[in-house]
Amino acid sequence: MSNRLAVPYAVLTALITAGCTSFATVRSAEVRPGPSVTAQVASTSLVGPVAGWLWSYDCAADCDHSIQSLDLTLSYGKRGETPFSIGIGLNGTSGFAEGYFQLRSAERFPFGVGGRLGLPIGPAWENQVYGRLDIPMGSSARLLWNPGVFHTSITSPNGANHGSFIGLVQGIGLELGSGAVTFTPSVAAVWGRAEYNNPEQHGPEHRLFGMGALSVTLGRKVPRTGR
Repeated sequence: MSNRLAVPYAVLTALITAGCTSFATVRSAEVRPGPSVTAQVASTSLVGPVAGWLWSYDCAADCDHSIQSLDLTLSYGKRGETPFSIGIGLNGTSGFAEGYFQLRSAERFPFGVGGRLGLPIGPAWENQVYGRLDIPMGSSARLLWNPGVFHTSITSPNGANHGSFIGLVQGIGLELGSGAVTFTPSVAAVWGRAEYNNPEQHGPEHRLFGMGALSVTLGRKVPRTGR
């Protein structure tokens, strides 16, 4: 492998094998027609010693650390009277199926609702429900607001240890670009409740923490409405 590829490859490998999670995935409310793919990298502030244990492989207690993650989503969208999209992907090492409905498209501020259902391909089962609202800021920029609820349940391979987390999420981002490729830097605030047994009970612990992320989406151009 060449030296110029060694660093990004190492970073990508570390993110994939970390088994961590994206608590928010800020996206536009307008459905992109046809197939598309979105990749997001994210990092949180300190999440607390109890929540940190849920996303740790080598920490036994007091696992207060930040969480880095890679989220990959493959989607297919269809526009019509009620535009919608369906998709599958990986959030860390947790698989999911996703569905989204755009409820308003002919107005200036499109919005919609959607959710993710975790797939049983690893120790964690993660689910989300969310809303999406766009505020146009010109021909190639949009302010995005994505409130949501995030839930995860984690069980050790031997079934002896179990933990859970539920969080209220407020995500805000800025979508840049209006063509086949768009970039979305975003931030989110997460108010979460975490607990686990190992075998002693730890928590429940309540914690407010932040997350920063950057995503890129590739697909067909979105025919913008409401201009």
